[in-house]
Amino acid sequence: MTPANLLMLGLGLIAFIIGGALLLRRGGSEQAVVARRIAGTMALALGLALIIFAIGLTGVGGSADA
Repeated sequence: MTPANLLMLGLGLIAFIIGGALLLRRGGSEQAVVARRIAGTMALALGLALIIFAIGLTGVGGSADA
């Protein structure tokens, strides 16, 4: 994996973890719960997209020997 792929993978993992933490958090008013669910879902989706994209790119340009 190139450094750029590792960076994308790391950012994806961080976003995925933050999204999961936001979704699992409890308490607050009704508006706060809805806002937290929206933000958590968006962070999970971003993290998952970055992880899939980083893994997909490993086979495309990972080596100059080919």
